[in-house]
Amino acid sequence: MDKSINRSPHRAGVIAAILGATLYGAGVSAAPSVSGVSGTVGHGNAVTISGSGFGSRADYNNTSDTWNGGKMLNFRFKDFEDGQINSHGFYAQKGDSPWSPSSSELGLQNGGPTNSTKYIRRSYVTDEAGGLSANVAGSGNQLYSTFKFMMPANTQSGKLFRFYAASPMNDVYLSSGCTNDLVRGFSECTSSSCSGAATEWGTGPALTGGQWHRIEVYADASKNQFTVWVNGTQAWTKSNWLNSSLMMNGHTLDYPNMLDSSSRDASCPATGSYNYDDIYADFTQARVEIGDAATWSASRVKEVQIPTAWSDSSISIRVNSGQFAAGKAAYLYVVDANGVANSQGIPVTIGGSASPPPAVKKPMPPTGVN
Repeated sequence: MDKSINRSPHRAGVIAAILGATLYGAGVSAAPSVSGVSGTVGHGNAVTISGSGFGSRADYNNTSDTWNGGKMLNFRFKDFEDGQINSHGFYAQKGDSPWSPSSSELGLQNGGPTNSTKYIRRSYVTDEAGGLSANVAGSGNQLYSTFKFMMPANTQSGKLFRFYAASPMNDVYLSSGCTNDLVRGFSECTSSSCSGAATEWGTGPALTGGQWHRIEVYADASKNQFTVWVNGTQAWTKSNWLNSSLMMNGHTLDYPNMLDSSSRDASCPATGSYNYDDIYADFTQARVEIGDAATWSASRVKEVQIPTAWSDSSISIRVNSGQFAAGKAAYLYVVDANGVANSQGIPVTIGGSASPPPAVKKPMPPTGVN
């Protein structure tokens, strides 16, 4: 690991966010159109969304996992409410092999983000033991992942998220902590397509110690694009980190990969932790979200939903209400494979039925015309 990613406080190499672009590349294609939502939008319930322009998506769940009785289409989702670590395609990783978690290093904790009862904590210890991992095979050249993340103030830095592939792709990972609480990234790609790849000090929201944040990662090797969002705001994007022929190549996703040893930077305490909840991973951007604002661009609190069936005109999900309590007003969005969402959300009430989309007013016929 490049030691400079942990100890340099300056922000040389800041990546400018793409000005004027809406999240997830909106404007690439026509937005999905939602015409109706049937079912009660309560946690774990089955809901069907009708409309057009949803596109298609594959079933990436190679373990046939279910969540609240519905077979997931996304690659992985784990909210830790079952009180288990080594389950549903995840395992505790240490030194590139599974290991038995311990409460002092990697363990379940009570609490978490709003409305959560359990989350996972990777505590600082005397070595660089890994965190939670998932094996990846046959994923193609895209990755979308989102997770809730929290670290106490003054946490030692490390790799809070990593995906790995064979040479020349090698590691791509994110880091935060020590003297810099921005989400930073690094690529170890060695091919000519990665010329100029180096440690990057991301722009965008800093991570506040002791508070939960939603982090999103989208990597598309066909476009050589790697982008990170924090709490719904794009932090930065990078365009020379990836190799299109070896995006994932059957290796691992890590949450986290490691925390640094204290020998890397004496200015940072040998303490702290990386904490995770609601880990979602997939190989397409196509998904359903509920948000806290009437427009996609204004939504900052969002919860990804669990898809169980998908066609161009109909989507079935199991509701993941997340931070939205029963009775809370929210808005539903469909995101297609290009990352384009319906700009106006469909009003829903958690624990209730969805409101119909607003009717399009027809112009009044002219009067006094023979």
